[in-house]
Amino acid sequence: MKTYMIGAGAMGGVYGGLLARAGFDVTLIDPRQDHIGKIRNEGISIEGERGTHVIRLPAQTDHAGLAPADLAIIFTDSNSTRDAARTAKQCLKPGGFALTLQNGIGNVEALIDELGKERVIAGVSMNSAANPAAGRSAYTNVGMTSIGELDGRDSARVSQVAAMLNKAEIPTEIIPDPMNWIWGKFVLNCGVNALTAITGLRSGEIYRTPEVSALQDRVIDEILAVVDRKQLKLPESDPRKKIKDHCRIRYNKPSMMQHIEQGRRTEIDALNGALVREARALGIATPYNEAVVAIVKGLEKSRRQTLHEPPRDYKELEQDAQREAAKG
Repeated sequence: MKTYMIGAGAMGGVYGGLLARAGFDVTLIDPRQDHIGKIRNEGISIEGERGTHVIRLPAQTDHAGLAPADLAIIFTDSNSTRDAARTAKQCLKPGGFALTLQNGIGNVEALIDELGKERVIAGVSMNSAANPAAGRSAYTNVGMTSIGELDGRDSARVSQVAAMLNKAEIPTEIIPDPMNWIWGKFVLNCGVNALTAITGLRSGEIYRTPEVSALQDRVIDEILAVVDRKQLKLPESDPRKKIKDHCRIRYNKPSMMQHIEQGRRTEIDALNGALVREARALGIATPYNEAVVAIVKGLEKSRRQTLHEPPRDYKELEQDAQREAAKG
């Protein structure tokens, strides 16, 4: 099965590299020229849970010149899903299909808009990874990958993808209700990721800091109010316990924490921001999640200014503000 990995950062690099190492025909597609250049010249370095390997495989910054593929695995962040969906549409065979393993909600719908429901399968990955430098991915935690057809049916294509991932030493199961699982991971991510990004504490440190753990409970209260109102059937019978147990034993860096540190745009709009939008539509108040979203947005801006923009002349900015105020 000819496969394009659209988004070859932390998770896409691990999945794509390990699939290629297992003998599958995989090409990485990622817009970052330094990252792709390093992979093309030296191979991708995968380190961590499956050992350290340098794997040679094709890699491009776009899909130009690529032959049509059978499968596109989408591992961009949620801000780039629409672009990834258009890329998948252009580089898949007529009978080809896409698999999303992204965080957040709305990704499946974006793919369906471009490809049609029959050409999309979905799931969640409970693995963790990092992208410490160009050309490198670190596999920091092994978890289950769960995938399935959107209508719950058994299919040969899902079985084939699951077999590929298992052969690549990425544990994978087939599930009948991927949207419920996506919401299950969405709830977990909303309860953890933004708080790590805001505080700079890892999950285990949040659990062991009483004030932040109490704030987490208030955030979870609002999340579960939305879940209850929507009558969702999550994989876990007790989502709060799932979140707390996760934090108790985990010290990895969630992607949102990594993005803030790097001065990159986060996926807050597809996580707590999406939760707030769902809540408003239902008439549910979410002041804690609204505050979390606002703080993450502020951190995004401040880190981007510090890391990626010229120094700001605050005296000049203050003078401009005073002139603006004088005009009324």
